[in-house]
Amino acid sequence: MMHPVTLTARRRATQLVAETSKDEQNSPTPAERMSLDVDRRWLFAIAGVVWTGVGLLLLGYAVTWLAPESVSLEIELTVAGLAVAAVFVRFVFHGIVRKNIARIEGGPARASALSFQGWKSYLVTVFMIVLGVVLKRSPIPKPDLAVLYLGIGVALLLASGLYHRHLWGTRGRAKG
Repeated sequence: MMHPVTLTARRRATQLVAETSKDEQNSPTPAERMSLDVDRRWLFAIAGVVWTGVGLLLLGYAVTWLAPESVSLEIELTVAGLAVAAVFVRFVFHGIVRKNIARIEGGPARASALSFQGWKSYLVTVFMIVLGVVLKRSPIPKPDLAVLYLGIGVALLLASGLYHRHLWGTRGRAKG
């Protein structure tokens, strides 16, 4: 026969093991804890902030490279950069943003924070980063590069406005 204290201790230990097993079944796995799932609306915010940030970064380079030039040359190169921006907005970034917005809208209510753009866009992003590094290290004069950087920077800023506008429009519809 077992001592009553030992019997009570054994029952309590068995009960703790059973409770721990239930908790382990309900607790999230490490992969679930590291999940970056966010509400769909946040994807528009993330995309808008990323595109705005990159646009401002490129504009910063362009302004720095144009600053030492004469005012007349600055104006000429800025006008050329704005023409590049118009082409990029119309024929490149507008379509990408529209596709991303449609993809996000058609996706699940919660998705990975990294899904603000499709996987093919990540390949394009890597290509553009590598191209940017190569161009910055090339012998091409910086004022000439400023035209391209200014154009793409302005185009990214304008295109990011579509994400921001969609985010605020979505928030307004959700409340109303």
